[in-house]
Amino acid sequence: MGSRWTFFTYSRTDVRLLGTVQEGMQIGALAQMEDGSYAQINGDVVRVLNTSRVKKALGRDFEAHVPSQSGHRTPPLVVPTVVVKKRRLVQRPVVRAADEE
Repeated sequence: MGSRWTFFTYSRTDVRLLGTVQEGMQIGALAQMEDGSYAQINGDVVRVLNTSRVKKALGRDFEAHVPSQSGHRTPPLVVPTVVVKKRRLVQRPVVRAADEE
């Protein structure tokens, strides 16, 4: 949350810029689209994020932290950091029978 999104994009009228988001090694501006979905923006590149995962990462008190359309906001108690991690699959080594004699 905050104005760090200015490192990744410019001020836009089509989205509500909230802060920054990081997914793996990718970091960009966190934006809320007009339809309520969330996206990561880097310059003009918009990548839609999973809304439920973003809301879960932000927590229940998200609305208290987000600035309203009029620009007023309640000061946050704790500023959340959103990190979306990819699931990793552990591949087990193939176990072969002992050499047959």
